[in-house]
Formats: sequence, structure tokens, C-alpha cells
Amino acid sequence: MKKSTLLKALPLILAISCQSKAVSNPAENPVISTYSGGEVRLKDVNYELEKLVAQNNKLKGISFDKLSAEQKEAVIKEIVVKEISYKEAKKRGLHKDEDYQNILKIFESDILKQKLLVAIIKDAQDEKNLRKNYDELVKKTEGKKDFKISYIALKTEKEAAETHQILLRSPSLFAAQAKKKSLDKNTAKKGGELGFVSEDALSPDLVKEIKTLTKDQISKPISSGDKWIIVKFEGEKPTEILPYEKVKDVLAQNLAKKAIEDFVAQGLEKAKIKMIVK
Repeated sequence: MKKSTLLKALPLILAISCQSKAVSNPAENPVISTYSGGEVRLKDVNYELEKLVAQNNKLKGISFDKLSAEQKEAVIKEIVVKEISYKEAKKRGLHKDEDYQNILKIFESDILKQKLLVAIIKDAQDEKNLRKNYDELVKKTEGKKDFKISYIALKTEKEAAETHQILLRSPSLFAAQAKKKSLDKNTAKKGGELGFVSEDALSPDLVKEIKTLTKDQISKPISSGDKWIIVKFEGEKPTEILPYEKVKDVLAQNLAKKAIEDFVAQGLEKAKIKMIVK
């Protein structure tokens, strides 16, 4: 599975993780129906409904208690037929067939991979780990600043130099030049206004230049990847971190995402994949 696919699957993996916790208590997993030789529990029904949602996103939010009596009976019958078929197939020894064993191995691999991802996410979102990362973030931002800036992104050094000369003569034209020339069309519409930006989100060269500027001063052209940047410094404030409880959920999601990304990246690096067929 590609990394992007793994990340897209995160919400489903998290949901499955939560569901498995929810049904671990027998009181929360009541018997819904009985039949000759077996019973159907709530977790069996929920699993069938999850499959329906996976096939049709419009059914998202569906629950057994909201179904009509006829729909409930149809779901129960589907589960019972599946169980009856399973027992009959084993009775005939079909589970010993080679093709079944191959499919079973693939299925087992997928399930174990899913369980591993759930375990990785659980470790990443452990309360101690969340606190540790939050404390590190707070420490990292100590003494840091957010800069209020506007900027113009230009394609070539020559164009940047020409624009800089115009702004040196007429600083009030910054917004007009941004609207006319900036490659960043989103900020160009606002005259290059970017608002407050954490210094950690900016390149070291850009931060170094900004720290030499006074309020409303315009920087010299600065190389930034394949672009040239001209910045107007408009103010600064200390970087602030929201209280733990307000960022906890977002932090948990980010750490889960990073944990999966790191696992995939490290696994692929160790695998040393060599393409035989191109």
C-alpha cells in the first residue's frame, strides 16, 4: 500500500480501534438475535454496517437502532447465512484447498498490518507521549517570535532587483507591486499580506534578514528555492502556544500521522527494493 493510501486510511483505522475498545465489554456487546447453533451480537451487526458504509459513503452514520424492522432482519439474515456458509465449507474441507490458503495468507497479512497501524497510532497518542511532545514544543518556542509580514514572490533575480528599486523609490507601492507581480496569487490579492508567521516556518536566511528590518522597512531580494522574495516587515510578537487541552486533539492527529509516515519511510528504506521489471 502506498504511503498516501495509508494516510487516507487513518480515519478508518482509528474508527476500528475505537470500535474494538467499545465492544471489549460484554455489556456493550449484547446479543441481538439467536439461531440454531449460534447467536448474533452487536459487534457482528456493526461490522456488517461498516462494510456497507465502505461501499457507500452516503450511509455514513448509520446505526442498527435506526434501521427499520425489515432492514434489521435483512442484516441479521446476511450474518447468519455467512456463518452457515462458513460451517458448511469447513465441513466439506474447502478450507484445506491451496487457493483458499493463499487467500487466507493475504487476508491475514492485511489484518495484521491494520492491527499494527492501530498499535502504532495508540503508542503515538499515549497521554505521556502527547504531554512530552507538547512540553518539547513549548520549550522549542521559548524566545521565538511571530513576524507580521507582506511579501512579493518573483521568478528571477533580475525581476526582483528591478522591483526592489521601484520600492526603494516608492515604498507605498508595495501592495500594488505585489498584486501585479507576485507569483503567490493568494497573497497577491491582498497586496502580499501574509499576516503573522512563526519564525520556525520561515527559512533561516529569511529570518536573518527580517531581524535586521525596522517596522515598515522593505528587505533586499532574498533567494528562496526557485524564487526571489521581497519582504515588508510590519511588526512582531512573542510566539504563543495554546493551552494543552486546546491543542491535544490536533497534536494527537499530527503525531499519529507522523508515526505512520516514519514507519513507512523506515520500512521502505530497510527493504532496499530493486525493480526487476520496468
